[in-house]
Amino acid sequence: MKNLYSTHPHFVRCIIPNEFKEPGEIDAHLVLHQLQCNGVLEGIRICRKGFPNRIIYGEFKQRYAINVRLC
Repeated sequence: MKNLYSTHPHFVRCIIPNEFKEPGEIDAHLVLHQLQCNGVLEGIRICRKGFPNRIIYGEFKQRYAINVRLC
């Protein structure tokens, strides 16, 4: 919890550690599958390559605006 309080998370993912609801037991294959399906691992890869994971709306609008001229 100290680690979580020291950051500014945008969301929290709930991961089911095992299918038997047993404390202290972790099914690594199940956890990895959940991280892959939720896109968490892909998000980490994107951030590690230096791409922004959040962008201010004004900057997004300016960068990706489509100028359409009507005749």
